[in-house]
Amino acid sequence: MEARGSALSRLLAEHAAGRLSRRGLLKAAAGLGIFLAAGPLGRPALAQGTPQGTPKRGGTLKIAAPPATTIDPVKLNSPGAIGIVQQVAEYLVYAEPDLSLRPVLATRWEPSEGGRVWTFELRRDVRFHDGRPMTAADVVASFRRLVDPESASPAAGALSFLKPDGVTAVDDHTVRFALDRPIGDFPYFTHIYNAVILPADYAGNFAEKPVGTGPFRLVSYRPQEGAVFERNPDYWDQPKPYLDRVEIQLHETPQPQILALQSGAVQVVQQLTWLDARPVVDDAGLVLIEAESGDHRQLAMRTDMAPFDDVRVRRAVALCFDRAAMVEGLLGGRASVGNDHPIAPIYPERIDLAQRSPDIEQARALLAEAGYPDGFEVDLHTHQLLELPRHAALAQQMLAPAGIRVNLKVEPSNLYYGHWTEVPMGLTEWTSRPVPALILAQSFRSDAEWNAAHWKNQRFDDLLARFEAETDLGKRSATGTEIAALMNEEVPAVIAYFVRTLRAARGEVKGLEASMSNYLDLSGTWLDA
Repeated sequence: MEARGSALSRLLAEHAAGRLSRRGLLKAAAGLGIFLAAGPLGRPALAQGTPQGTPKRGGTLKIAAPPATTIDPVKLNSPGAIGIVQQVAEYLVYAEPDLSLRPVLATRWEPSEGGRVWTFELRRDVRFHDGRPMTAADVVASFRRLVDPESASPAAGALSFLKPDGVTAVDDHTVRFALDRPIGDFPYFTHIYNAVILPADYAGNFAEKPVGTGPFRLVSYRPQEGAVFERNPDYWDQPKPYLDRVEIQLHETPQPQILALQSGAVQVVQQLTWLDARPVVDDAGLVLIEAESGDHRQLAMRTDMAPFDDVRVRRAVALCFDRAAMVEGLLGGRASVGNDHPIAPIYPERIDLAQRSPDIEQARALLAEAGYPDGFEVDLHTHQLLELPRHAALAQQMLAPAGIRVNLKVEPSNLYYGHWTEVPMGLTEWTSRPVPALILAQSFRSDAEWNAAHWKNQRFDDLLARFEAETDLGKRSATGTEIAALMNEEVPAVIAYFVRTLRAARGEVKGLEASMSNYLDLSGTWLDA
């Protein structure tokens, strides 16, 4: 295996020659366990935050967030729930907005056997909220739980290369991951939002016994309403956290969140779109915090049932969308156009693929070839989150000229997430991941729990395995282009754009950072009264 020093020299030379972006350099170095300064190298920062300053201790931070379904970390699937759990429990590593990795419960990691084996050293003197020390046994149990078929965790789709017996403790502070195949970016896979470290004896009752190592302790949780946290005085990263108390209020739609922010009832809105933020853009007392991301919406079509079992129908659907108009009309231009695959421009992989353009005549011709000369009727399901209802209504309008008659089914989030992978056509928000392989694996691999399109394609699975294993950026870009071209041709889902994540805060909130994945790290946040 290439020594880490020579590997870093090679990466720096590639960056100096202009063949590797700053983001790609940080990401590749972090994968080797090498931490580089995240300051600018001739390009503006991709993320913003509220001013840092000298932290002051105390105060209560109130946050408006989207709905939460379950807060069981093993089953997490909604933004509000993720924000709640992340105050209590932590990851081995944390992916920053520039895709560098920050050590959290792990202090270093090292690949061997060509990326088939990864060894993580754990931080010492970390304790759970109940006073017990965190050890390798807890990390082993946490990951075994995620990939155990009986757990039915959505994380299993992202970690398909890991079996329960592949995670072992070398000693009390060292964990070894033996993978079924090489994974060049494996440290990033430990940052999927289900992968928080819980006690080895966790029994699935997080709402009743919320024990983690995080900066805050959960003192109350009210389903559909919110959660209250208090400072963990024994947090390992002293003097953090600075806040005494955090309150998260859950809201089904964006408007009440904006009104609460304007009135001072809350000081932060965790996640919103630029159109929702229009009423507060010019408010001098508020700060809008933005990060580039791979966040996108998937309009998934059930490829195992008519009419979407015919690829011509799926291509016809994709040809109906004017993506540039959607970016402008739904997001005020604060997004980049998508091309029906999730490898976003934020990632270092460069995708070489012609952009699909709207063509209603061709769409109608494809429908006629498939046996639908007069179009067809279909139910489109989505839920009350961000711009999804407006996106669905615009899709209804854009599909109509081709003869596709859409019945909109805009549901409460809890109802939608109860059947979103079973509906014939569903529009879902997909949070950005630090590497594109994670989204590809969780949403499109044949056996993935969240494969809402029920798309099973062996060539895709093989390409994805190659993509996951490859460490050379040029070769990974080439494989990524093959994946993107296959998805663009097969269209299991329409991916029309990639958004910039946005959150808003009142002026007294300091040290709050943007997140490409809409994660909510409040460990360094404080209030300047």
